[in-house]
Amino acid sequence: MIEFTVERCKTKAAYSAKLKKPQHLDLQKIKTKFETILETPVLLVVKVEGVEIIVHGYGELLFKNCEDQEMMEKIARKIYETGL
Repeated sequence: MIEFTVERCKTKAAYSAKLKKPQHLDLQKIKTKFETILETPVLLVVKVEGVEIIVHGYGELLFKNCEDQEMMEKIARKIYETGL
């Protein structure tokens, strides 16, 4: 079971998901499974169910323009299961 938290960022502008045990994500695997908008060596911007997510290689996910906590947890679980 992958343990993570989803909470508002310090700036309150977005939500972020963080792994409870820091791990690196395989961005290449994530890129092949999700619609990728932007790719850099350290992060991806992917779109899942209409929500843009910034996926950092060190394991943090930043959700843009989404308030639905259940949906964010579901998406985070999919991304973490793919990338870990």
